[in-house]
Amino acid sequence: MSEELSLDQRIQLLASPDDVRLEYFVNSVNQSKVVWSLSNEEGFVMVETDDGDCVMVWPDADFAAQWAVEEWDDCEPVEVSLETFLSMWLPSLEQDNITLAVFPNIEDEGKLTTAADLKALLANA
Repeated sequence: MSEELSLDQRIQLLASPDDVRLEYFVNSVNQSKVVWSLSNEEGFVMVETDDGDCVMVWPDADFAAQWAVEEWDDCEPVEVSLETFLSMWLPSLEQDNITLAVFPNIEDEGKLTTAADLKALLANA
């Protein structure tokens, strides 16, 4: 991002509705050209939701790192270039019918979206 968020802005953003965090994610990722997820020695973290398996993604390493606690304390934020995310991750997730939790906050709330929908949002931002 071209502008660093203050602690108050980060807290306010985490408390914002899913759609606000989704919009921030899309804008941030299009500026930084980077998506963040969590990974450990077994690979990228996936969680189960009512809709099936889900991959979590964040707009920066600090937001992702907030999730690296308890059962995920062995995980670290991992940077994925936007190019790789668009060309490899999203097609693979779409093929495997895996949803994405975009910018989940610490209350487990995140905008669940399909790979195709997220690709469209990123392309049209």
